[in-house]
Amino acid sequence: MRATILIFFFTLLITCISKKQVLYELPDAMLPHVKVQYAQQCNKGYTLWQKNCSRCHTKNEKRKQIIPDFKPEQLSGYALRAQNKQHEINLPDSTLTQEELGIIITFLTYKKKNKNNK
Repeated sequence: MRATILIFFFTLLITCISKKQVLYELPDAMLPHVKVQYAQQCNKGYTLWQKNCSRCHTKNEKRKQIIPDFKPEQLSGYALRAQNKQHEINLPDSTLTQEELGIIITFLTYKKKNKNNK
């Protein structure tokens, strides 16, 4: 019985530690129910980011993944896809739809900015 409890708490601890939580900076003027919807969209964007973008765009520093901060004009360029030849090759519409790209852009727009880039 005691071993079962220890295993349960150990499993719970590992799950909590391994679960990556991304924080978002949503405008104060957003209504609470809209913030919930945007946070859900951002979570989906984070998942899509990990699957399609993180390999090339994420840095690792001190065992921590750093997602870069993009300026708004850079993100609009990403939406056009054609402005980056590498994206045309690696992320065709058959791999990442325009809608999914928009969800990633929403995530990148509202993710909490890195400390050294504020």
